[in-house]
Amino acid sequence: MKTPAKKTNKPDIDLYLKSLLSESSEELGEEFNRLTKRIQTGYVKVFYNHSGIIRHNQHIKKPDSFAMDGKEVQRHFTNPKHFRAVNNTGYWLKPKSNGQGLIDNQYTVQLKDAADAIKCEPTKWVIKTIMSSQGAKSGAGYYNGYQLSPEIRNLVAAWHEKSSEELSDDRGFVNYKGESALEIATKLGGGISRDKSSTPSEVNVSVLVQIDKHSLAHHKKQVEIIQRELEIKRVNTLTFNSKEWKEVSLKIVTNEVEGEGEEGERKEGEPRLALGGVNRKLSLQSLLSKDFTIDGVKQRLVEINTLLSILREEHSSAVPVFYTEVSTGRYTAQGAVLQGYHKSVRYAALEGCYEYDLEAAHQNILIQLLDNKDSSFPELDVVREYVANKKQVRNSLAKELNTSVANVKEIIQELTYGAQLNRGYKGSIYKTCKGDKELLDRVVTNEWLIKLAATFKLAHTHLIGNDKELVNVVGIKFDYEKKKGKPEEMAHILQGYERLVLDTIIKHSNRDDIALLVHDCVVFYNKQSTDKLSQIVEQETGLCLAFSEEEY
Repeated sequence: MKTPAKKTNKPDIDLYLKSLLSESSEELGEEFNRLTKRIQTGYVKVFYNHSGIIRHNQHIKKPDSFAMDGKEVQRHFTNPKHFRAVNNTGYWLKPKSNGQGLIDNQYTVQLKDAADAIKCEPTKWVIKTIMSSQGAKSGAGYYNGYQLSPEIRNLVAAWHEKSSEELSDDRGFVNYKGESALEIATKLGGGISRDKSSTPSEVNVSVLVQIDKHSLAHHKKQVEIIQRELEIKRVNTLTFNSKEWKEVSLKIVTNEVEGEGEEGERKEGEPRLALGGVNRKLSLQSLLSKDFTIDGVKQRLVEINTLLSILREEHSSAVPVFYTEVSTGRYTAQGAVLQGYHKSVRYAALEGCYEYDLEAAHQNILIQLLDNKDSSFPELDVVREYVANKKQVRNSLAKELNTSVANVKEIIQELTYGAQLNRGYKGSIYKTCKGDKELLDRVVTNEWLIKLAATFKLAHTHLIGNDKELVNVVGIKFDYEKKKGKPEEMAHILQGYERLVLDTIIKHSNRDDIALLVHDCVVFYNKQSTDKLSQIVEQETGLCLAFSEEEY
């Protein structure tokens, strides 16, 4: 395997919207303007990134709060002590000076009283709602929970409602140094920022993702219909396929038919055309495939408004998306933009695009890795069955377990990594079952899943064993100080190969034709050949993998 990459300094990819900085400066006045630029921009990033709660930033123990750990605070403010003083406990501002004397309206933040320093009360623009668990190294308990103050929520809401003409002329999506997304991407070689793997920067994608603004605005109207109906009925949830759910669905579909041609410059009766020039409704299908919930509605609206605000800021039809590497090498979109959004929003934003997804990726890769080592064993047949008949097996298990196909997929993925098939409340299976003891009982006693779990334990022995110098195929070393356990080790190996496959596709594709990376799939603006993708991957990696195609 490759040698782990050396860490290098990378450009700052934490961006903020300059018009929101101007709005904050105007509305918050001297209290905001006397702060250092770093603290001002740090606050604006927090205001923007956390003005709405979505799955990406929601605190698992306090759903009405956003999670923010010490690393994020340090990224935004540089000095976490300064943030705590300015926001929570109180601080001093010392006037800046140079050889000619004091500099007007420029100060440094002090934690203690000093000569000529001004005592300031805490801003309390960000309110802590829950403390992180002491001693926790990771997981839900590691993050503090926060909410924006009512003053800041109103400020951001009013800013969102402003038209392009009402905003400051000084606009743009930039980092602390004032660098635009394109300037940062030039330094990085594209939209991917790597600091862990050995993959060269030339293997990269465009930072700009083209958005179908008409489709996104149309989807927003669909979501707002659900929001209005939930408010009228004064309920938080309408169960899928219930009588009331069907009534709301009918209103959405009826509006869909009547609303054709209303947006942009399309004439009445003219079909909505997506990025690829094709009329598609996958976003609507996704929206109408599950319960209607107030949380789901609110989160979708936050996601849509985030995209629309960036388009407004940039005077553009594209939003910048930067990717970073997690500890296994997986590409994760900064701020979860598009990649971590609800599928219906992603489908609407990229309507007309084509998604190419690896079929049973990790299970298929695992079989081939074991076969290549001549480590095949009879128990592996259950995995081969799943790879050969993925859809059938998932549907059958969902029926047996009386749960969703999505839950079945997640359970199988966890077992692939080596998760324990037990009732332990700290285990991943328990979390997937959301504490439903009856479902948990059905899962842990299911004969097929029992066989699958036993197979993956054997697979770990054959593939990894007692290796304590574990480096995956993209050159990232497993950190035994921070992570322990067979599931984490298996994930490190399998997600490394998943990353290698994505890198291979990126390397052999036109970067301007790649819209988005989503872990084990690539979204293209134009139709690709699944056979050609498989051939490229096999020639480059030796892995024989199939791709599914889905039109957005």
